[in-house]
Amino acid sequence: MRSPPPRYDTRESLMDALRELMSLQVAAEDVAPVLCTIGPVDLDLLADCMRDAGINDNQAIAA
Repeated sequence: MRSPPPRYDTRESLMDALRELMSLQVAAEDVAPVLCTIGPVDLDLLADCMRDAGINDNQAIAA
């Protein structure tokens, strides 16, 4: 039996995902589409987390 997909609906889960994507140097504009292919995403909370992390749509996420 497969486990359910991860949910990105808490600040903690989204910040963990952002850190992971930072290490992979994913472009900021690709964060939401990438996460949505994995599991459900709270897009409003994602936008808040990206803003808190200083990430905007015009830059790549870099560590």
